[in-house]
Amino acid sequence: MVQRDHYIILGVSPTAPTRSIQSAFRTLAKQYHPDRVGSQGTSAFQDIAEAYEVLSNPERRAVYDSQRRLMEPAERSWAPPEPLIPEPSSHGQRLWDDPLRPEQPSLFHDFMTFQPSFEALRARMLRNFTGASVPKGERVESLNVEVVLSPDEARRGGILRLGIPVFVPCPRCAGTGHVWGVGCLACMGEGMREQEQTVAVRLPPQVQHGAIFERSLHGLGLHNFYLRLHIAITAWR
Repeated sequence: MVQRDHYIILGVSPTAPTRSIQSAFRTLAKQYHPDRVGSQGTSAFQDIAEAYEVLSNPERRAVYDSQRRLMEPAERSWAPPEPLIPEPSSHGQRLWDDPLRPEQPSLFHDFMTFQPSFEALRARMLRNFTGASVPKGERVESLNVEVVLSPDEARRGGILRLGIPVFVPCPRCAGTGHVWGVGCLACMGEGMREQEQTVAVRLPPQVQHGAIFERSLHGLGLHNFYLRLHIAITAWR
């Protein structure tokens, strides 16, 4: 049984050609090599190397793909590589003008249940941007979000946009956490300020209850999480 999704670890689609797998491996290997980040990168580097060894070998990849298809009984879909934030079109209008719903839910502000806790989730996300206090053996984990659709929304499909928190150096203290020797009140001494970036996932028409959509968050700077959307269809939303 497949324990970790090698495609998610490398941030590539299950249909990605070998050259894309090689490119993704080179990028991640440079980022997580223990010679660069220290011993805290060992576990992540081992996962990356294992994923590459399997997916770069046609025979091993074929066996892995067969096992992977048996991993979950529910429909499982990979959101194909697309811009995380739609770019303006040549006509001055935004691409993907078929949003599933007008409002954009925020991961931190519109979802009430967190596993792990809200505090643990935020701290884990923050580590991606500070590199501080990274636990030994930290692995890539799924960021599970349940998306509740009405029957009409499921029938139509469309673009679902979700606000994902990212962190940037605090402009008030220039990322130091202190102003004139006093803890910075703008960032509460963390040196980082929370912002939100948009992840856009295309849901096909006639999406089924229980469908799962996964996408890498590497493009946002989140390397210890990948997004996993669980679709629930109800007439009572």
